[in-house]
Amino acid sequence: MKVIVSEAANLDAAVAEAARELGFINLKNKKVFIKPNMLRVARPEECATTAPKVVGAVVNYVRASGADFKVGDNPIPQKMNEIEVARANGLLDVSAGNFRNIGLFIKKVKLRHRAVKETYVSQEILESEVLVSVPKFKTHQLTVFTCAVKNHFGIVPGGLKLKHHYDCRSLAEFYDLLIDIYLLRPPDLVVVDYVNIHDAAGKLFQPNLIVCGNNGFAVDYACEMIAGQKKIKDPLLKVAVERGLFDPGQVEIAGHYETLKNFAVPFSFGLKNVLAGMGQRLFATFQFGRQPVFDRAQCTRCRACENICPARAIKGILIDRKRCIRCYCCIEVCPQNAIIKKFKL
Repeated sequence: MKVIVSEAANLDAAVAEAARELGFINLKNKKVFIKPNMLRVARPEECATTAPKVVGAVVNYVRASGADFKVGDNPIPQKMNEIEVARANGLLDVSAGNFRNIGLFIKKVKLRHRAVKETYVSQEILESEVLVSVPKFKTHQLTVFTCAVKNHFGIVPGGLKLKHHYDCRSLAEFYDLLIDIYLLRPPDLVVVDYVNIHDAAGKLFQPNLIVCGNNGFAVDYACEMIAGQKKIKDPLLKVAVERGLFDPGQVEIAGHYETLKNFAVPFSFGLKNVLAGMGQRLFATFQFGRQPVFDRAQCTRCRACENICPARAIKGILIDRKRCIRCYCCIEVCPQNAIIKKFKL
C-alpha cells in the first residue's frame, strides 16, 4: 500500500504527478465523483474543511483527463443549504459548475453492524465509476483524528448522521459503523489537504503538503505518522487492524517530509471515552427530535417532496413519522420553502 507525500507549492503539478504514479489515469468519459470535507461554513484559517485550492487542483486534473465529473458533499443540517455552504466555503467556485448535494438522491443499503442494520447513502457515490476523496486532516474528540475514513460518513444524508450517532450506544459501535460505511464504496484515490492544520491545542502548523493514496486506512496511518505519532492513536485504524482490513507494516510512505514536532492530540482515557460516547448520544437524541413539518399556507402541492422521499414517508402533505428517517431531502427540494424542522420530542 503506497502513500505519496508531496509538497503543495504547485498543487496542480503535485496532484497530477501523484495521481499518475498511483495509476489514476485513463479517466476519459468516466463518471468521477470528488468528495471533499464540507462540514460547515468555515473560514480558511479555521482549518476545518478541505481547502478550495486542493479541491480545485483535483478538479483540474480530472477535468483535463476528459472525465465526466461532479463535486459534492452533504453535511449535518444547518441554517444554510448545501449550495450556500459550498459557496461560503469557496468550493462552489472551484467545482466548474458541477457541485452537487449528494444527499438528494439516496439508496437503502444493508449493513452487518450490531446496532445499525441498514442505512441510506448517496446513490451518485455508489454509482460513480471513479471516486476521489479529498478530506481535511484534523484532530477530533471522538476519533482522535479525522481524515479519509471519517470523510466517508458524509455519503450518509445529513439528518441521518444524527440518527446513527443515536443508534450507537458506545464509541466502539460508532467506530465499527464508520468503517462499515467506508467499505460500502471505498475511494479509488484519496488526496488529503495537509497544507495548514491545527492541533488539539489550537496551534497552527503549516506542513504545506498533500498526502495521496488509494487505500484510506493507509493514508490515514501515514497522516498520523507525519503528525509525529509513534504508534496508532486513531481508534478507527485500531479497529481496522483488529478486523484484518489493514496492516501498518505494508504501508510504504514515499516522498520528502518532516514529522511535526509537539503536535498535540486529544487526551484519551477510559472514562473520557465513556463520557464522550454518552455526550454524543445525548446530543444526537436532542437533534434527532427535529422533524420535518409542513407549512400548509406555503405548500403548492407540487409533490417534489413526495417524489424524492427515499423512505416513502410522504403522501400529499402528510408525513408518516414511523417511516421518516430525518434525512431532510424533502426540505432540500421544496421550491416554496414550505417544509421546516421542528422539535417533536
